[in-house]
Amino acid sequence: IWVDAKLQLVVDPLFLIHSLVLNENVDISISKHPFFVHTMEEAMATARWKKWWDVNGLKIQMETYCENGLQPWNSNKPYPTDVPDSALILRKHSLATNLFCCLMFNELEAFNPRDQLAFAYVRDKMKPKPKLNMFEVEVFEQVAVEYRHNLKLGGAGLGPKLKRAAATSGLFVNGTCGKCEGYLLSMWGESHD
Repeated sequence: IWVDAKLQLVVDPLFLIHSLVLNENVDISISKHPFFVHTMEEAMATARWKKWWDVNGLKIQMETYCENGLQPWNSNKPYPTDVPDSALILRKHSLATNLFCCLMFNELEAFNPRDQLAFAYVRDKMKPKPKLNMFEVEVFEQVAVEYRHNLKLGGAGLGPKLKRAAATSGLFVNGTCGKCEGYLLSMWGESHD
């Protein structure tokens, strides 16, 4: 079990293993992200919310993934989303999960520690693919209490520094999508013509 430092479990960990891994007959159980289904949405939010300081590095990472076959999430994928909330991870000890973790750590070392960005890329490249249970956010909210670690003392306001538009994040400024243009057009449901 991986439990992020910002979490406190409110149920027995053995119950979680039994209900989310063993009963589901999966290798890994992880919560869906509460807002995003596309890896690129998380990348844009990472830049916009300044979760990682090297925006150019994020762009290089996403373009590398796009160039090597990362596709936006769609209903034909066997998973409900491409973006997990990786604060709570339960996994079996097996060759598949060890390989998955090894490949994930290679990506984290190569680019940045934002594991949601590498998740779908690693998962989709693996053969055979690990069996995943990407459980609903509501389940996550029932089994853990989350203590936000990115809010400043003295109020919940995030201030005017944060901008909503993805273009202002610097990730893909002036339409310079490079190798991710097809991904973005598909994600936004636009024609490739």
